[in-house]
Amino acid sequence: MKLTALGSSLLCATALLCAMPTIASAQNLVRNGGFEDYGLNNRKWKHYGANSAMDFGWTPTGGSRIEIRNNVAGTAFEGKHYAELDSHAYNRNAEEIGLFQDIVTEIGQKYTLSFNFGPREQARVNGDNLFSASFGDFYQEFDAGNYRDGWQSFSTTITATSELTRLKFLSLGKRDTYGANIDNVRLETATMPDAEAVPEPFSMLTVAVAGAIGVQAKRMKGKRK
Repeated sequence: MKLTALGSSLLCATALLCAMPTIASAQNLVRNGGFEDYGLNNRKWKHYGANSAMDFGWTPTGGSRIEIRNNVAGTAFEGKHYAELDSHAYNRNAEEIGLFQDIVTEIGQKYTLSFNFGPREQARVNGDNLFSASFGDFYQEFDAGNYRDGWQSFSTTITATSELTRLKFLSLGKRDTYGANIDNVRLETATMPDAEAVPEPFSMLTVAVAGAIGVQAKRMKGKRK
């Protein structure tokens, strides 16, 4: 079957559009943001001290430990692992209970911080799932809710004011080893393309098709002379 000249032009325009490069997905600057590198077996949990925890990207605050769970007292938001902030085996005299990670940043650059948080899924945990998140000048306190509330999502854009910025999560509730969970922690460079410089795909296709039709119309008009 032979294609018409107009059909060939349309196919060429579509192929040209498809060949254009796409914008790559943003890189997560948080190491082990989903806590999957801990590699626990199903229905296992473990807490990590400062020496062992650093191998997985996160560091416990002084006197604290990092508690990682795999399908224990709840399930992960993504993957299999998640962290509970009110960990076991912490020093009761510790000023803070939580975990942090220092990330290289560029002064003046905007970053998008996002994560998921939820309550410990046990009936005795009711209204004591308080925690805070901080990154540079950003600080906010959260209530993960009651044991039936499930996972929630949070996202914000922050401008870096330092070349090294600390991302930190702290448990704020009663220190009883029953606290809020976090998962899927992401920090991405918030670079938005110029809307005028980068046309939308549909607009690009419209321009390409219109151009192809115009060229073909001129050819047909020339043949009729």
